Amino acid sequence: MIDTHCHLYWDSFQNDLPEVLRRAREAGVDRAITIAIDKPTALQCLDLVGDYPEQLKCAIGVHPSETDKVTEDDLLWLEAMAGDPAVVAIGEIGLDIYRGETNLKQQEKLFERMLHLARFTGLPVVIHHRAAGARTIEVIKAAGNTKGVFHCFSEDYAYAKRVLDQGFLISFTGNITYKNSKLPVLAAQLPLDRILLETDAPFMAPHPHRGKRCEPKHIVDVAQKLAEIHNTSLDRVADITTRGAEELFNL
Repeated sequence: MIDTHCHLYWDSFQNDLPEVLRRAREAGVDRAITIAIDKPTALQCLDLVGDYPEQLKCAIGVHPSETDKVTEDDLLWLEAMAGDPAVVAIGEIGLDIYRGETNLKQQEKLFERMLHLARFTGLPVVIHHRAAGARTIEVIKAAGNTKGVFHCFSEDYAYAKRVLDQGFLISFTGNITYKNSKLPVLAAQLPLDRILLETDAPFMAPHPHRGKRCEPKHIVDVAQKLAEIHNTSLDRVADITTRGAEELFNL
């Protein structure tokens, strides 16, 4: 299996990352994509891929929360590094107005630039769309991008259909396992070959690990939940989602 979205440079992994990756392999999670949010974390992601080339790849980009901090030099560096073999996607990019942000126009301008970079390089995009779902898909459609994944999906079926119709995939984190979550109902309506697995580690730990640090091995809990939802085997979910990730990220 492949954890398509984690943040392994996070401070909570500094003391035991080799053990974290070993536990992932033992659980059947043989690969992971560590996702940057700005230039400093992109540098860390590239270093991690260099340290663990058989197990890790990375995505580089600027998260919308970093819009007011990123510099032109940062963007030029990211554009130059997008061709590195370690880089399999542009991300995490998108829009976020969850906390009432007022810089939406600036976010959109940055988002459009990142989408252009993805088209220029032929790479897929990893989309963040918290509280800005409608506008996010509008910007993507106008830009013409048709390859990527909407990560940590939590919208409704109507929105999911728009995402799939645009050519994108959808990924679920541990929140699909939470009590009272509406995501299982949504996931049941989606074809397995349009779904990817992710942890968003160290965040979003699935049940029964909620409240603890999440790590790539917890992909198994997400996959098991999808197997229950689709009334199929864990092996089938693992096979279909792994092939989907390999195709999208050219692994």
